Amino acid sequence: MLLLKNVNIIDPLSGVDFEGDIRIKNGKIEDVVEGSLVCEPNEEVFDLEGKIVAPSFFDTHVHFRDFGESDKETYETGACAAIRGGYTHVCAMANSKPPIDSILKYEEVQEKIKNIPLTIFQSVNMTIGMKGEHLTDFEGLKKIGVKCITDDGFPIVHEDVMIEALKLSEKYGFILSLHEEDPSFIEHPGYDDTANRKAEISIIERDLKLLEKYGGHINIQHLSSKESVELIRDAKKSGLKLTCEVTPTHLFFTKDMVEKYGTLLKVNPPVRTEMDRVALVEGLKDGTIDMIATDHAPHTEADKQLGEFKSKSGLISIETAFSVAIEKIYRENIMSMKDIIKCLSTNPRALFGIKSPIAPGERADLVVLDKDAEYIYDHSYSKSKNTPLFGRKMIGKVLMTIKDGKVLYNDIKEDTREDRFNC
Repeated sequence: MLLLKNVNIIDPLSGVDFEGDIRIKNGKIEDVVEGSLVCEPNEEVFDLEGKIVAPSFFDTHVHFRDFGESDKETYETGACAAIRGGYTHVCAMANSKPPIDSILKYEEVQEKIKNIPLTIFQSVNMTIGMKGEHLTDFEGLKKIGVKCITDDGFPIVHEDVMIEALKLSEKYGFILSLHEEDPSFIEHPGYDDTANRKAEISIIERDLKLLEKYGGHINIQHLSSKESVELIRDAKKSGLKLTCEVTPTHLFFTKDMVEKYGTLLKVNPPVRTEMDRVALVEGLKDGTIDMIATDHAPHTEADKQLGEFKSKSGLISIETAFSVAIEKIYRENIMSMKDIIKCLSTNPRALFGIKSPIAPGERADLVVLDKDAEYIYDHSYSKSKNTPLFGRKMIGKVLMTIKDGKVLYNDIKEDTREDRFNC
């Protein structure tokens, strides 16, 4: 048994927002009270002195590499980084080498992840070989429980392919998670000056019209521009099955910082102007943008040193997402802690059909947070270190990650249990 005492419990789903105690037993929440619970024999007690306890985070967009890119990340090292960041659930993208574009490849992943305590929803490619031409076996993928279909890394350029995918999304209930950058507008990916903002705006505009006509569910990934936020804000008024993400990278950085950080800040779509960054924050605040999704994208040091145009795009960010939200949103008095938790936990959980409120009888998937703690981000559980934030002082810290009642990450005291998950 586990007892979390003197905690500030915040759960947007159940509406709980008070100081109290939580008792966990047999993987589930046994009791939640405003006030105090009496300690029981043989109960592990954490007196958390007003720290926040919330539903653990869900990242709808990660790259855990593995297979032909295991030098960058594996499912296990990615899971360790996620758990440190407060996450118990993630959706892994399918642009591995080779791509995860079949039932057979999906089942290979299930074998790899079966002993990892993180819940990993593995997405599958929308098109065979990620070539944007022929759809994968949607019917077969539905039968084995796949929830998310994506060619992340590439857009679906051919309109007829997108139309067919939307029809099948409507039929089978898939989430189509879309990387919206039309390559015809891009000279060199990863930079605002050479990856024209029209690349994002034009294809979002197209797909919103197709969504309205053919149905289905679109989740638009990593928004980066003011105009895109405005398009989605208007489209949501029509009641479409439409969700969208913003990354910590696009909430924190702007194009003015590229000169300082160089290729470490190269990302698709690129970071843009302060006007765009503010629009993204406002979109998150008013609910136009549903969730913060990290687009955690590990690369080797060599990958990031190939020069301005040949270096790989992407940053690691799953360990620091909460800190970015604290610094750029909470401390700027833009959103409450409850609303930040909604974007990191409640909304992404809902997208994947998970409802686990902090209430008796529910699964104990929790995160303990210190919104005021400062730390130097100088160690990563990821295999990679490709982020401008490495070595920087951060504000807002994940102290514990609990899944099914088991403490997976503990920054409060050393975990010496023999059955702990080793990172």
